[in-house]
Amino acid sequence: MRWLLAVSVWASVPAYAASILVVPENDTAREVAAELADPFARAKVKLKIAGPQAPAAACLPRPGTERNRCLAQVGQTSFVDAVLQLGASVKGNRVSVVFQLLSLDDGKLIKREVATGPANKLGGALRPVVTRLAKSVKPRPSAEPKPDPVEPKPEPKPEPKPDVAEPKPEPVAKVEPTKAPSDSPKATKLEPTVTTTPEIVAPVSKGSGVTVAAWTFTGAAVASAAVAGTFGALGLSAKSELEKNDGGNSALTRSQANALAAQANTDFSVALGAGIGAGVLGAVSAILWSQTP
Repeated sequence: MRWLLAVSVWASVPAYAASILVVPENDTAREVAAELADPFARAKVKLKIAGPQAPAAACLPRPGTERNRCLAQVGQTSFVDAVLQLGASVKGNRVSVVFQLLSLDDGKLIKREVATGPANKLGGALRPVVTRLAKSVKPRPSAEPKPDPVEPKPEPKPEPKPDVAEPKPEPVAKVEPTKAPSDSPKATKLEPTVTTTPEIVAPVSKGSGVTVAAWTFTGAAVASAAVAGTFGALGLSAKSELEKNDGGNSALTRSQANALAAQANTDFSVALGAGIGAGVLGAVSAILWSQTP
């Protein structure tokens, strides 16, 4: 049943232009992050919200530059285009939100925004900020390895045929014709026959293009399988944390439980897609290996 749920979530995801890993700093920020999913989706940006036990949360206690660099490294392993550190505080009926959009290149700050709005209409107040942040995220090129171009090897030229002088017939001494009797046999004119040997062409050696392609697809299949295993383990970890309870009562707040459930669904979706990709790439590499010389 869990796999069916993961497949349905994967099939319902729209075509996004970019993706962001959101790292909330506290419980209030996690509640705000849950409200940002829909505005970012309208801007064609997919959000991945880090749970309280996620690796990204362990980066927050570190000092400034080291923290940003740690978040950038986690973002690279999460296959996103940027990291959004999200802080929030409540004062009366007003919620103040601090957005810090970080690049995956050493955690450089792309954009910082501060917004304040009423707690009951926070989504509308944050919509302009979401639009500006979405425009600042540039999709990164695919990390999937590409096969190196293989230049075809030139065909070997046939060896030149050695010049062999044709044998010349030996001169025949001129003999004066003699009158032969009418019943004598007539002389037969003989001409030398020259036989030529066929040219020998060396066989064309097979190139290494199939072997390079086989290694490339094999490496891609192993990488996809590793991604599937990693995100499957992360999904199981989030699910296990979600199901913990003490005497029938969970220690998590509703916002924490929602964030963990969203994280588990995202991890299972990525694991499923990577597993399917690993299977396809493995089948292609097996076919290529069977055709290598």
